[in-house]
Amino acid sequence: MSQSASAADQLSTPEAFKAGLIAAISAYLMWGFAPMYYKLTADMPAIIVICYRVIGSVLFLGAFLVMSKLRKEVFAIFCDFSRLRYLLVSASVISINWTVFIWSVETGRVLDASLGYFINPLVSVGLGVVLLSERLTKAQMLALAITIFAVLYKTYEVGELPWVSVVLALSFALYGFVRKKAPVGAVAGQLVEVLLVMPFALGGLWYFTAVGSGGIYPTIPTEHPWFLSLLLFTGVITAVPLVVFAFAARRLPMVYIGFLQYIAPSIHFLSAIWLFGEELSLEGLFAFGMIWFSLVIFSIDGVMARRRMEKMA
Repeated sequence: MSQSASAADQLSTPEAFKAGLIAAISAYLMWGFAPMYYKLTADMPAIIVICYRVIGSVLFLGAFLVMSKLRKEVFAIFCDFSRLRYLLVSASVISINWTVFIWSVETGRVLDASLGYFINPLVSVGLGVVLLSERLTKAQMLALAITIFAVLYKTYEVGELPWVSVVLALSFALYGFVRKKAPVGAVAGQLVEVLLVMPFALGGLWYFTAVGSGGIYPTIPTEHPWFLSLLLFTGVITAVPLVVFAFAARRLPMVYIGFLQYIAPSIHFLSAIWLFGEELSLEGLFAFGMIWFSLVIFSIDGVMARRRMEKMA
């Protein structure tokens, strides 16, 4: 038996499944509770928090890199433009996603962020149709149609496009699409992404704090030196769930990942109402209800499709 086959067998044991399940739930819980942490940094504009998030991610992932065997992979990625070009795109897209998400937390729009991550799987399916000419099942078409109607309904009732939801869903779907195309590991890939964004983060910090645009953007409060640690720790909040999820993804079937991914937006939804005091109108509840109904259809279709494939195998 080859070494690779032996490793694959080790990842398919009941112990590996249990470890993967615990890791996946832990990762989604960390992502779900992230808005509570970003509420602590709400005194800083989102763009400054993002700069520190990038720097903190580089520091944490860099330390992780030193302790792991990923150094050669990261160096190889920078020397291979055929792979690096994908990460240039994904780094740009995820930076937009991070900025809008933190801004939504700071401005009391966590419900909109929750909606965005609920519809993300369906947006990913839509991207597959547009970019890869993939064919949808009837159930997927129905779920996608309900989602589009829900967004249009919310737009009509509120009087404006729920752009936070749309940007978060679209940017994260694009990020997932590009990262699937990039032949790089999850952790090494994210380190390269934040390293690519690092010069802009440092330049942004210099401009927004030193220049300050006339004092619009504040510096770190000198009376609270711990606030700098709070900002840099956003890098840990970013990187740890990814490392844990990368561990889980190798040990869990995708059908489990598909169901568990709704943990994070569910926590966002509940915390927005119960902790942050955001109001959910009847119209908003109806829109969420349609989204949830479409996700039920989408999930059942995915399970049935997987069972058909298993029977054919």
